[in-house]
Amino acid sequence: MSRSLPGSLPGDRARKRRLGVAVATLALSSIGLSSALTGALFTDQATVASNTFVTGNVDISATPATAAVALSGMAPGDQVVAPITVANAGSLQLRYALRSTTTENPLAAALQLTVKAGVTSCTTANFNATGTVLYGPGVLGTTAGTAVFGSNVAGPQTGDRVLNAGISEVLCVRVLLPLAVTSTLASTTTTATFTFDAEQVANNP
Repeated sequence: MSRSLPGSLPGDRARKRRLGVAVATLALSSIGLSSALTGALFTDQATVASNTFVTGNVDISATPATAAVALSGMAPGDQVVAPITVANAGSLQLRYALRSTTTENPLAAALQLTVKAGVTSCTTANFNATGTVLYGPGVLGTTAGTAVFGSNVAGPQTGDRVLNAGISEVLCVRVLLPLAVTSTLASTTTTATFTFDAEQVANNP
């Protein structure tokens, strides 16, 4: 004669088996439904195209490019005044400095260079009456190079000039041979090269 454990009648065990099968079937059905729903999700995509980046440039020019200031047969007391136009032909704001390098020192040291900005028409009369002195009177230059104004060291330096893109300015330059020079400078020659060094202003503290 078989015996049933307390609280576990044969009918209870059958019901529990059927319940277990139902739960398993429901779980499998849920997995199948989840898979079906995942495969049926609506999707979409958007794009943002043509993200183009263009760099700017630093482009400085000086005109005339040669013989901006020159005078032959100078006698003590003679001077020459002439303009040099400095332009920012690039797309970025720039700052610039000016150096003068000469081919010979004694005459270059005797010649007095003065550079002004803001002169009303660059003539001898206007040079004396208007404008702001940027350099001089000082030596025309040296063979090693003389800083006329500003510095070619990176970053803002005392005397640097700033030009916005597309803007130009006129520098009025005077070179004078003083009356006090001696005859040791007779029949001597020196040639000066003016170098304009430019750099970007943005992100260049």
